[in-house]
Amino acid sequence: MMKQRIIAAMPLISLTLFLGVGIFYQEWEKAAGFFLLIPLSWIVFSKHPLRRLSDFMIIIALGVFLWIGITFEVWHPTWLVFLSIPLVDVIADKKLTPRRLVFIAILGVYILLGVLFDEWNRAWIVLFFIPIINTIFFPNKTFKNMTREPIGERFRRYVINEERDEEN
Repeated sequence: MMKQRIIAAMPLISLTLFLGVGIFYQEWEKAAGFFLLIPLSWIVFSKHPLRRLSDFMIIIALGVFLWIGITFEVWHPTWLVFLSIPLVDVIADKKLTPRRLVFIAILGVYILLGVLFDEWNRAWIVLFFIPIINTIFFPNKTFKNMTREPIGERFRRYVINEERDEEN
């Protein structure tokens, strides 16, 4: 019960901290980081924190990227924060599928090329191998099954949502 109250109050807490630091210290850019407390509270007080973290990782990565970039004017290596989005998803799901192994291996190759040869600006092209290898060797099963049915049935199922309407 207390967790739900904290989550409900977090937007006002964040706003109060933002305004307090902004008004008293004139640090509006840095104070904007307090708004990251909102998704962070949802993650911390959730029953499944890893799954929740995976859901909000895009917002958190973007917030951290902007906060570090604006505050310290360091944009170049800070973009690496976005690599945490798929990594957290792999960790949160706790299933190591072949598609995820391809992602981890290719990401490792990218980081290795960047660190050893300082070729970050050219090495990113290897990241295209992730969807290429996964599409060729590990196709998504739902896509395969979806293409077997006629387009009219797919339209009724996904757009009109006929099955859900019958249940209600």
